[in-house]
Amino acid sequence: MNLTKKSNGSIEFFRLLIFLVVTTLFFSCSKSVNYPVEPEPLGSGNLKWSESQTPDGWIRVSNEEGTTIGYSKKSGLKLIQVDGYAFKDLNRNNLLDQFEDWRVDFETRAKAMVEEIPVEQMMGMKMNPFGGWRVNPDSLDTIIKNSLDLGYRQLRAPRGGSADARTKVNWNNMVQEYIESLDNIVCIPVVWIDDPRSGDVSNWPSNLALAATFDPEIGAQYGRMMSEEWRAMGISMQVATQMDLATEPRWKRIPGTFGEDPALSMDMARAIINGWQSTYDKEGNDLGWGKHSVNNQMKHFSGDGAAEGGRESHTRDGAYNVFPGGQFFTHVLPFLACMDLPGKTKTVSAAMTNYSIGIEADGSPVGGERVGSSYSHYKINHLLREKYGWDGYILTDFGILTSKNYGVEDLTPVEKRLAILTAGCDAFGGEGSDREKSIELVMEAYELGVTQLGKKQIGEIMRKSTERILRTHLNIGIVDNPYLSLEVAESTYKKPEHEAAAHQAHLKSVVMLKNHGGIIHKASAGENKPKVYIPRLYTAATGGWRKTPASAKPGFDLETAGRYYDVLTDKLADQYTGPADHRGNPTLSAQDIIRASKEEIAECDFAIVRITSPQNGNPTFDESGGMRDDGREPDDIEEQRKKYTYLPISLQYRPYTANSEFVRKESLGGDMIEVTENSEDGEAKKLKKENRSYFSRTGIIRNESHLDLVLNTASVATKVIVALDASSPMVLGEFEKEVDAIVMGFGGGRTAWLPDEVFLEIISGEAEPSGLLPLQMPANMETVEAQFEDVPRDMECYVDSDGNSYDFAFGLNWSGVIKDERTAKYNVPPIAGEAPE
Repeated sequence: MNLTKKSNGSIEFFRLLIFLVVTTLFFSCSKSVNYPVEPEPLGSGNLKWSESQTPDGWIRVSNEEGTTIGYSKKSGLKLIQVDGYAFKDLNRNNLLDQFEDWRVDFETRAKAMVEEIPVEQMMGMKMNPFGGWRVNPDSLDTIIKNSLDLGYRQLRAPRGGSADARTKVNWNNMVQEYIESLDNIVCIPVVWIDDPRSGDVSNWPSNLALAATFDPEIGAQYGRMMSEEWRAMGISMQVATQMDLATEPRWKRIPGTFGEDPALSMDMARAIINGWQSTYDKEGNDLGWGKHSVNNQMKHFSGDGAAEGGRESHTRDGAYNVFPGGQFFTHVLPFLACMDLPGKTKTVSAAMTNYSIGIEADGSPVGGERVGSSYSHYKINHLLREKYGWDGYILTDFGILTSKNYGVEDLTPVEKRLAILTAGCDAFGGEGSDREKSIELVMEAYELGVTQLGKKQIGEIMRKSTERILRTHLNIGIVDNPYLSLEVAESTYKKPEHEAAAHQAHLKSVVMLKNHGGIIHKASAGENKPKVYIPRLYTAATGGWRKTPASAKPGFDLETAGRYYDVLTDKLADQYTGPADHRGNPTLSAQDIIRASKEEIAECDFAIVRITSPQNGNPTFDESGGMRDDGREPDDIEEQRKKYTYLPISLQYRPYTANSEFVRKESLGGDMIEVTENSEDGEAKKLKKENRSYFSRTGIIRNESHLDLVLNTASVATKVIVALDASSPMVLGEFEKEVDAIVMGFGGGRTAWLPDEVFLEIISGEAEPSGLLPLQMPANMETVEAQFEDVPRDMECYVDSDGNSYDFAFGLNWSGVIKDERTAKYNVPPIAGEAPE
C-alpha cells in the first residue's frame, strides 16, 4: 500500500475544500446588504407578505417563512417593502435601515439602532418607575402619555383586580399604538416588566419549594409554561430569577431562593432561566428566542444571602453582607451558571444588582469599595463585565437612588446617577414619581460625565448601556410585533395542563420530616373517612400600610378538608371581645375561639395542626426606628440611624435572648460615622465604625401562639400531625417530640402558604411525599449564632426522637429515609467558588 500517495491525495482534497469555503465566503460578503436600502413600491413585484385586520384592531402582516409584523394603521406608521418582504419604518425615513430588518440578528440590530437614538431618548429608556397601576382598559391617562413622550420604554405591567385579560390586551395595544404615533423619536415599543406574579397565572411552587423537589427539570417545565402565560399578557421581562444563596438562615428573602447549597442552586437557576427564555415548538424542541420568551434578570448580583445577622437590605439596618468564612465567590456561582445556559438563548439576558455593601472577615470592604453593588466598579465593571465576560443588561434594584443608597449618601442626586452608569449598570430601578424631574437629573448626570470624562467616553457608556437594553426588546420580537390578541390571552390564562403540572410540582416539593409509626401511609381503597380535628389558628391584626384584621380560621378550608376527612373544628363566640375597630365594633380576640372539648377531640383518629414557621415582628429595630421603603428620600439619615435598636432575628417561637458566647459583641458591618474624641490636644473628629450588635437583646416573635396551639392540641389528641408552612429554617425541638408526624411545605408563588389540597393529598396518603430539605434545620439558636453568614451547610442540625437528622437533602417517604439518585448527586460536601484569575 502506497501511504505517501494516499496522503498527498488527502492534502489536495483539503486544499480544494479550503478554496471552496474561502470563495463562498468572498461571494457571500460581496453580496452583503449596504444599509440603508431603497424600498420597492409597496405591493409591487413578487410579494412575499400579506396583511389582515385582527379582531383586536391592529394589522397583522405575515411574511412568507419570516417574521409576523404588527402595527396600527391609525398610528401613521408605514411599511417598507424590500425583496418582496414587509418591514416597519421605525424612524420614518422611507428607507430600510439595518435595525428595521428582521432578517438580521438581534445583537446587530441593537448595535445599529442605538446610533439612531438621541441622548434624551436613551435616558428615558433607562427609567424603570415604581408601578402596579389599576388601569383604564379604554383610554390612556396623562401619566402614561407623559412617560411615553419622555422615552420611557420599560414599565410595570398592570396588576390588581381590574387587570383582566381584556384590560391587559387593550392597555398594551393602546400604549403601543400611541408610541407608533410619536414622530420625534425612534419607534421602540414598551416592554412590560414585573416581579413574579400570582392570581392571574398558574399557581406554581415558590423557588424554595421548587428546590425541595431536587429536580431541575421541574424547574425547566415551570419556566416554559409560565413564560407562555406571561407573553400572552404582554409581559416580556421578569424582575427575577432570584438565585441568592440562602447561607444565612435568618434572612427574610429565603423563600425566593433555591436554598443554601451552591450546586443545587446552580442547577435549578440554570434550568429555570433556560425555560423562561427559550421558546419551544409542540414537540418540545428549543427554538431559542421567540414568541413565548421572557427576558430574566438574575438577581441580586453579586449575591445577597450573606446578610449579617439575617438583616434584610431593603431597610438601612440590613445594608451589609458579611463574609466571615471568606466565601464571597461561592455566592457568585449561581450567576456564573446562568451565563452558560444549555439552550439556544445561551446566556441569561439581564441582571439586577443587590443593595448591600460587602464586608470581608477582617472588616475591609469587598473590592476595596464601601458602597452598594450598584455603585461598585469592582463588582460590576471589573468582575461581571471584564473577568466573567458577561455583557447583558443590568438594572439596579428599586430605590437605589433614594433610601437604599448605602455608602454614597453624601453624593448629590446627579452624582449618584453618574456613579451608577460609570460603575457599569444600564438602568435605574424606581427612580422617582416625577418623570420630567427624573429625566432632568439624569441629563445633568450626562453633562457632569462630559465634564469629568469627556464627551467621547461618556457617550460610549451611554451607547453601550442603551444597546444592552435594546437587545431585550429585539430578542423577543416585540419591536416587530408588540400587539396582543385577546383570544390568545384568554385561552392561555391558567391553562388546565399548566395547573395540573403545577399541582404535581407542589406535591413533589413537600418534605415529610417525621412519620412516627407510619401514621402517614398509602391510602387504602374503600377505607372510611377518618375523623380529624382541625383547630382554628388565631392570627392577630397587623398595622402599617398593609392593615389586616384579626382572624381565626381553621388550618384548612373546611369544604376542601371534608373531601378527605370527617372534620371537627372549633367554634367562635357570638360576641367578640377584642379592641373596637374604627366603627366602634369589637374585634376578634384569641379568647373568642371556643375550642372543641377534650371528649370531642378524643373521638377523632388524629388532629392536623397547621402552623407557620416563627415570624419575627419588627426583627431588627424597635418601633421608633426604620427607614422609608417607598422610594422617597429619607428626611434625615443620621437622625433615623440614632433611633435603631438592633434586635436578634429568632428561629424559635419562645422568647430568645441573644446572650450566648457565639453572639458577636462587635458587628462586622456598620456605617462609618463621625465621632468627637477628647485628648490632651483637645477635641478631634474621626470616623468610627458603627456597632450593630444585638448582644443581650431579645427578639420579637408574632406567632408564638402557633407553638401553644400545637402543644395544647397534643395534650388532648391521641395523635397529632403538624402541617408546617415554612418560610425559613426553624428550631423544631420546641414541639417535635410531642407530635407524631411533621410535613413541611415552602409555599407557592409569592405566598408562604401551600395550597390546601397539596398538604391534604400527602397526609391522606393519596400522594407519596418525595421532597428533600433544601436547607438545614438548626439544633438550636446557639448553632445559628455560631455559623458563618456566607458559608453553606455549616450548622449543627436537629436530631429528632426517631434518630433522624434534619440536614440538607433529608426527607422521608412511606418507606423511610429517601436515598435515591438525587441524594447521591447533591448530598455531598458543598462546592466553593474561587476568585477569577
